[in-house]
Amino acid sequence: MAEKAVLLDLSKCMACRGCQVACKQWNDLPAEKTTFFGGPGYQNPKDLSPQTWTLVKFFEKKENGSLIWAFRKHQCLHCSDAACIAACPVTPKAMTRDKETGIVYVDESRCIGCGACVEYCPFGVPHVDEKDEKSKKCTFCIDRIQEGLEPACVKTCPSGALIFGDRDEMLKKAKAIAKKLKMAGRNPYIYGIKELKGLHKIYVLPEGLDFYDLPKSPKVPEDIGLLEGLLKPISVATLTAAAVGLAIGYLKTVRQEQVAEKEKEKC
Repeated sequence: MAEKAVLLDLSKCMACRGCQVACKQWNDLPAEKTTFFGGPGYQNPKDLSPQTWTLVKFFEKKENGSLIWAFRKHQCLHCSDAACIAACPVTPKAMTRDKETGIVYVDESRCIGCGACVEYCPFGVPHVDEKDEKSKKCTFCIDRIQEGLEPACVKTCPSGALIFGDRDEMLKKAKAIAKKLKMAGRNPYIYGIKELKGLHKIYVLPEGLDFYDLPKSPKVPEDIGLLEGLLKPISVATLTAAAVGLAIGYLKTVRQEQVAEKEKEKC
């Protein structure tokens, strides 16, 4: 089986949020109590959580007296160079990759709920469920794909904004869509070709990269190696979420001190 990808043509997204509902239905995820203006704007709920793996984000901007209203489906991007996998401290890894499809998923039988993946994901995707102490995120509907089906969000999308297929084919489609948008006077950007050595959720951003909230140059944080070094003396059998949390807390302190030092040097 070839590597798979979902192409997200945001020029066709109308924020119906059918993808949010389909994700919850297929994965049997409970609803969350929210307010009408969960924020920002009509975005609801406010962010991803252990119970919400797909979220349509809202973006508003006034330009030349007109309101530009755009949307972005937010979920795990299934990076080729995944920080969550690199950060996962258990052996064998709880955060792992399907070699055939490129899908990144959580093996909950191995997960200790330490939150290392939460700390290091540049997109803020994984969240630890406090009840069962497991990391939760989009699975790319790997269970459906293994049965020859497309992801639930793609299946339900009424506007054709979501397309599923082999990654090489999705890249070709993305380039063709971007070309048409450019001819129509738009400023499209394809996100996912090179970011983190290639993503398996590929965006065509019709308003350009700066309009949305995606990091321009996402990368695997350098101090993941330090985290591994701090945890190395602890055996696999005795590794706990608390130990990982202490190590992450220490590295956060070191990071803050380094930033403070750089600010002093500027002054």
